[in-house]
Amino acid sequence: MHEALRNYWYPVARVSEITDRPVATTLLGEAIALYRARDRVVALHDLCIHRGTPLSLGWVDGDELTCAYHGWRYDATGACVRIPSLPPGRVIPPKARVTSYRVEERFDLVWVCLGTPAAPIPAFPEYEDPGYRALWTRHRLRASAARVIENVMDFAHFPWVHPGILGDRSKPIYESTPARSEGNEIHYTVDDVQTNAIRTYRVSLPFALHMHVRRRSGGDTERFNVLFFVGSPIADRETTFYFGHARNFALDQPDENFERQDNEVIAQDKRMVEAQRPEELPLDLSAELHLRGTDAAAVEYRRALVRLGLGT
Repeated sequence: MHEALRNYWYPVARVSEITDRPVATTLLGEAIALYRARDRVVALHDLCIHRGTPLSLGWVDGDELTCAYHGWRYDATGACVRIPSLPPGRVIPPKARVTSYRVEERFDLVWVCLGTPAAPIPAFPEYEDPGYRALWTRHRLRASAARVIENVMDFAHFPWVHPGILGDRSKPIYESTPARSEGNEIHYTVDDVQTNAIRTYRVSLPFALHMHVRRRSGGDTERFNVLFFVGSPIADRETTFYFGHARNFALDQPDENFERQDNEVIAQDKRMVEAQRPEELPLDLSAELHLRGTDAAAVEYRRALVRLGLGT
């Protein structure tokens, strides 16, 4: 996968899933072993340097991860600190180490950056706001992360893919929506008279989107839902999709009611996104036809990905 993508943060697990038993995952084609060492999560390249056995098959000794094949033990920095078969007096070779990755815990998710962070973890302040109730759903899509995020950015498909939920097929026309780039972000707002909602979008490159959804109430507007989407690329054409949903209403109602509708919307999108061709998002703007107005955000997103270096 493209080298530039390694310099951003991606969620790879829920915090509750990481204990003192190693967990295997994949990010940008790279195998990762996750485990908890006391009060922090450790992420190591999931292959023992000795004979290429996944470290995730092993176990945790204190703060260290032991390979199940020959018992080589690694600390949180990736350095091998014990080789049981090494005779007394012999020094552990300096090359006996594996890569250790940056890890952060945020919004009840474990985030990993494989390289040097070019931007912070995307903001989702409502998740930690006591005035909101939040939940996560997680989905696996056979599609590129860019295709997945551009689908979330695209509001013109709402009447056709999500009729009765997000749109009305008898009202398919939306107002022209300019999009602007600010540093690592793209901003735009959709005044959706069809569903009486105002949606404010903030896209954090490369694969995250924060959306405020407000409903008109009389002559005013008030916050209704906050949606947070992150695409975590497993490989070029496979994505783990994290969908955060925070609400400041119906706080006494069970989350299952909202999770059920979220899952229905994602299932409808999944059918479309997995069928798109080419599988990779075309960054050459001449490769697909774009409409002025409703496609402005998608065009700006593709241009922004080129600026990141993904078009090379």
